[in-house]
Amino acid sequence: MITVAGGDSIVWGSELEDSPHGGPNGYSRRTFTALLAGDDYVCAAYPGISNYEIAERIKKEIDAGVPKAVIVCWTWPTRDSVHASPRVISDFQQYCEYQQIPYLFTCVDNCLIELLSPKTNWNNWYLFPAGTESHETQQSRGFYQWAVENKYSIGVDSHPLEQAHADAALLIKEKFNELVTQFDQ
Repeated sequence: MITVAGGDSIVWGSELEDSPHGGPNGYSRRTFTALLAGDDYVCAAYPGISNYEIAERIKKEIDAGVPKAVIVCWTWPTRDSVHASPRVISDFQQYCEYQQIPYLFTCVDNCLIELLSPKTNWNNWYLFPAGTESHETQQSRGFYQWAVENKYSIGVDSHPLEQAHADAALLIKEKFNELVTQFDQ
């Protein structure tokens, strides 16, 4: 099964050793999404894009016609109009369900979670555990928050580096495998 990953520079792998600059030099195979997917991986992410662009780039890959699973790390809602991101995510979630495409969502920051509808189907989401220290986020977190608050190495342009991605993949693996198993049955 081919897994299509969507997101911004974090899923693209900006500042990771195998894709140090992002941009046209190619995406990384060391992101948590690539580590989860293994060899059957298509990266539809790109640095600096909005949630709307994330959804559109994934749909383009799906329209290519190959059976897929989808993993998305939604970006900051300020890249869309703040009120557009929840609608984009809700519509894309409905699209995946209608198309019977297995999907797993996460986000870079929980500020996005707070904007989503209470009717959101959270079964296909992975949120990183809440912090335990008083200076950490006390609710479930996005990948970027989790990496920063757990003091993982961060690149000069503020991207979590390899160890954060490797550990995130380990945390998400069970939920991702549950998704893949449902699809293969």
